[in-house]
Amino acid sequence: MDRYIKSKWTSVKKKYGWRHYEVKNVFKKKKELEMFSVCDDKISFIIKLEDIKNRKQWVPGWKKIV
Repeated sequence: MDRYIKSKWTSVKKKYGWRHYEVKNVFKKKKELEMFSVCDDKISFIIKLEDIKNRKQWVPGWKKIV
């Protein structure tokens, strides 16, 4: 799970007004990730590892989604 630290992700649908996020923290026991918006670092949230693997919700890297 350490490979997720500092990884970049694009949300298919806007979350908290933004799409581009980076992993700030990994909680191995709970299998969760703390993510923050690269456009507004005040915005952060916890997400389950299984949710980030869902390509209908999240895309690896920073992508432009129309």
